Amino acid sequence: MFGGSFGVFRSRKRHFFYERHPIYVELSKVLKIRKNEPALRRGRQYLRQISGDGVNFGLPCMIGGQIRSVVPWSRLFNDQELLLAINTDPDRDCSAWVTIDDSLHQAGENLTCLYSTNTTLVNTTVQVVPKNGKAVCLTVPPGGFVIYK
Repeated sequence: MFGGSFGVFRSRKRHFFYERHPIYVELSKVLKIRKNEPALRRGRQYLRQISGDGVNFGLPCMIGGQIRSVVPWSRLFNDQELLLAINTDPDRDCSAWVTIDDSLHQAGENLTCLYSTNTTLVNTTVQVVPKNGKAVCLTVPPGGFVIYK
C-alpha cells in the first residue's frame, strides 16, 4: 500500500495515492505545517471557550442535537501555542471569539493564519484582545478548518 511488497488493487512496490486529488493536496499542506511545528506533534491539547458577543464565554455545545459553530482547541508545547478550529456548519462562515492562553500572549499581539481551507485567509492576522483573559476573533469557512500561530 505504501510502496512495500504488496498493496491494494494488486499493486506492488508503488503507492496508489492520487497526488493531485484535492484531499491529498490539502492534507499535504497540513502535514507540512505539522512537521514544522512541534506543538502539533507533542503539544498538550485544550478545548477552548467561545463567545458570540465577546462577553459570555463557554465551551461549544449541542443545541437541538447539533453543533453549528466554531469548535476551537489549542496545542501548547513549551511557550508556543497553536490555535486550531473547525466550523461544523457546512453552509456558512462562522465567527466566534476564542479564548487563548492568557500567560503566553499580550494584548495587541497578532496570531497569523498558517492554514485555512479558504486560501485567502492564509497569512492574515487576528489581534489578541483582553477578553476572558485573552481572546481572538476567528472566522472559519463553511465546513472548514484553520490553524493560527
